[in-house]
Amino acid sequence: MEGRKISRKEFCNKALTALGGISLVSRNISEFYPSAFELKAIGNTGLFVSPICFGAPRTNDESLIKYAIGKGINFIDTGRTYGNGNNEKLVGRAISEMRAKIIIQSKIRLEVNELPSKGKGRKGAAEIRDVLSAKLEASLHALNTDYIDIMLYHEAVDENLLFHKETLKFFDDMKKSGVIKAHGFSTHNDYMNLPERNNLERFYNVIMVPFNYKGSFVHSITGSYFEWDQAKLISVLTEAWKKGIGVIAMKTCSGGKYSSSEGVEPSYKEAVLWVLQQKYISSASIAMVNFEQVDEHTSWLK
Repeated sequence: MEGRKISRKEFCNKALTALGGISLVSRNISEFYPSAFELKAIGNTGLFVSPICFGAPRTNDESLIKYAIGKGINFIDTGRTYGNGNNEKLVGRAISEMRAKIIIQSKIRLEVNELPSKGKGRKGAAEIRDVLSAKLEASLHALNTDYIDIMLYHEAVDENLLFHKETLKFFDDMKKSGVIKAHGFSTHNDYMNLPERNNLERFYNVIMVPFNYKGSFVHSITGSYFEWDQAKLISVLTEAWKKGIGVIAMKTCSGGKYSSSEGVEPSYKEAVLWVLQQKYISSASIAMVNFEQVDEHTSWLK
């Protein structure tokens, strides 16, 4: 389906009536790319992606995204808040001539100051619906498309909002209508209660969490240090995988360079390969900012 801008009326009509939606099965990528590598399923979503996901938030170079696609990457990660919406526009321009070949993952979220009623009662439910609808519509326009493959609730911290019945209804309606193909949430490791609850309820199709060989990372912008209980995280992710929930790893290079054996020079590529060797990981998102990094992380794909 070729990308195009849609009006609010078209958006609402499509979301409420087009229950047929879009096929969840990705096309055979071999007809688009010369690279020979195995695409990986994202849980039970029916979507198949390159094991490397291009994390777009740190680039403002459209040609870099196109270069990565040419190297065999078919999975692009962006979000509504990155660059005040400009990152989605960048991704939209980069993939405009190949929309049907690319899996786009974007993110939206609820802010406390956007919900005067704090999600309570009919008014609170209406506020949640209105905010999420407006942000999804904005993402569609910025990406110049009429569907988004994976839409995540961004940086979830509040269990009540993430699993609010109106939030769940919104994502369910959008998936049924074909406006999105799969839904999920991203969160950090201080909030393992969220993927644990999702493992029980099995509502969200995809989760995105920090994961690397070291079990910790330093934030590249704030310099803040984060660490987690690696054994517990692996247990939670393994359970998610067994239940058909797709797992996308982020902060895969933030633990530093890694060496798989004494004779192998430590590198970020080896760090990512360690992540991808874990059977419960569908794809590793990497924020690549130059052509050399793309070459490093795609060299083994061919």
